[in-house]
Amino acid sequence: MNITPQLIKELRDETGAGFMDCKQALEQAGGDLEKARLILREKGAIIATKRASKEVNQGVIAGKVSGDLRTGVLIDLRCETDFVARNEEFQTLASELLDQVLAFGQEGQLEQLLQQPSLSDSSLTVEKRIEQVMGKTGERIALQNYAIARVPEGENGVVDVYIHHNKLVGVMVVLTGSADRQALQSLAHEIAIQIAWSAPTYLTRDEVPAEELERELQIEKQRAINEGKPEQIAENIARGRVQKGFIQRVVLLEQPYYRDESLTIGKLIQQTGADIQVRRFVRMEVGSA
Repeated sequence: MNITPQLIKELRDETGAGFMDCKQALEQAGGDLEKARLILREKGAIIATKRASKEVNQGVIAGKVSGDLRTGVLIDLRCETDFVARNEEFQTLASELLDQVLAFGQEGQLEQLLQQPSLSDSSLTVEKRIEQVMGKTGERIALQNYAIARVPEGENGVVDVYIHHNKLVGVMVVLTGSADRQALQSLAHEIAIQIAWSAPTYLTRDEVPAEELERELQIEKQRAINEGKPEQIAENIARGRVQKGFIQRVVLLEQPYYRDESLTIGKLIQQTGADIQVRRFVRMEVGSA
């Protein structure tokens, strides 16, 4: 069968594969478009296998909030190069995966998620859809991580998602309280920006493991002793340094607010409403584990 340029173009437009890949697939399939599509998908899987050992240190953090502001999702989608991370096909895949995670609704089940039918093509699993895009880009692509956050049932609250302009950092915050939703959303967004910048590990001081706190105290105490301070004074100095250094670095509610360092995040929340609580926060960054 004569493989016409129009037939090749039709397959290219549908699959995004290269000219020669489409021509060869059509020749192998005897001009049958359906068989040619299958050949290209299989080729994508071959590319995926060949590139399985490649490191994926580039990519995007993407996020989405449901229409009622009560559920949010974040995904960490990786690839090999920044060039592909900015590719329209890759960005489209990220958008599809956000909807996929929202529909799936289960957290911590990455393998099960990958075996779900793709929302963009129910004949493919999510894993095969990712491999399809790998075939088009020629790079390994991996859904590294995802998270789902919800306002607890029966409570007034919002979820806010903030994606930094470089798309390398994303944050999700769940805030509850009796304040109106607009005030809650505005505050949640400010907290999300704070977290993106400051990368706290814990929400409250009580969450810091005792052994971690003790280790920091001993380090600062020894540093003060090395500076010539008596042991009793060195202990007081150490407590002050741990509070201003370590605690403010790792505990969200103890951190100075980035717009006004005379306020901690805890005090900022109290100003908006005494019963407002950060119920959860998630921070993702391309390049982190």
